[in-house]
Amino acid sequence: MNFSWFDSGTQGIQIGATGNPSSQLSGWYLSGDYSVQAFMAAGAGQPAGALIPISAAKTIFLGAATTTAASSPLSDGSGLWQGPVVDTGFATGAATIQVRAWYDPNHNTTFDQAVVFGVNFGVSGLYNINLVGNTDPTINSLDTVGMAPFVVNAVPEPGTVALAAAGAMALLIFRRRKVFLVLSAPPTTCRNLPT
Repeated sequence: MNFSWFDSGTQGIQIGATGNPSSQLSGWYLSGDYSVQAFMAAGAGQPAGALIPISAAKTIFLGAATTTAASSPLSDGSGLWQGPVVDTGFATGAATIQVRAWYDPNHNTTFDQAVVFGVNFGVSGLYNINLVGNTDPTINSLDTVGMAPFVVNAVPEPGTVALAAAGAMALLIFRRRKVFLVLSAPPTTCRNLPT
């Protein structure tokens, strides 16, 4: 897979409404202090929970070393990235991919750590991608699968919060049902024990 995204050079990944670091403001395009990585699973249409990080598909955004208001896709490529052609570790054929980006100025943290630390992070939608050999002229990039821009925030977007809340509610319902089933089990018969 070619882990690159140029999106015609006119759009890019930006900071959303909230930011951490607070010195970076909404609408700024991400630069070299952000990491971006592919998360994937074999097969088309896989859920986000089934995806695993592809270590070979981790890189940084184009542009300056630090995200500033002066950078843009048209001026220095900020908000875009040129990744390597990587071996995903999956067999050729259909796979599901999601891109995750996070504030990582020293490039030594993971996406999950960024979420815990409360720094800017964001995720793309889920896309199907056809994996081929690295010399195949039909090799896919994120441009060929039609990846759309997304934003990074210090807090999850409402859709992410709603998804997490739905999962937590399902666990509570399952747990409550399990307790109910235990309490509603038929009584056992007691035998008269000799005295």
